Amino acid sequence: MTSNLKGSIFRSLTRKEAEDLINAVKHDKYWKVSPEDRDFIFVVVLSRARIKSRRGMYAKATHFRRIEVVKEAARFCRRWRILLVDKRRMLAVSVLTWRAFNKIVSKRVGPIVRFILLHSTLPPYINEKALSKILENYDLEQI
Repeated sequence: MTSNLKGSIFRSLTRKEAEDLINAVKHDKYWKVSPEDRDFIFVVVLSRARIKSRRGMYAKATHFRRIEVVKEAARFCRRWRILLVDKRRMLAVSVLTWRAFNKIVSKRVGPIVRFILLHSTLPPYINEKALSKILENYDLEQI
């Protein structure tokens, strides 16, 4: 397993986080953004978004194999990052770092992310710092 942990993405992750990410890819994982809504899911990116499409660019990802990514988010698309996908439109609308994704899952703020996605705009790239700024403005009890 140590040979798999040599990429630049893994330098910023703990060994456990890196192993979780590798296992997510091996098992073709996806996660619902919100437990009660199946329209939005997270998937792991397997390639950069380089092939042009009608609404942006195509990238390889777990669960879908190939997914269309909006042009604004496509430039942040890298292997091992997470895509936020709108299944109704079959379109990835945002790219997240593994740590930002883990924060959303562990703090159970998926419903807030879904609310923002439906009622305003989510940034095309979300890291921990951007996620903290987003969550500052929303309270789970209000939603």
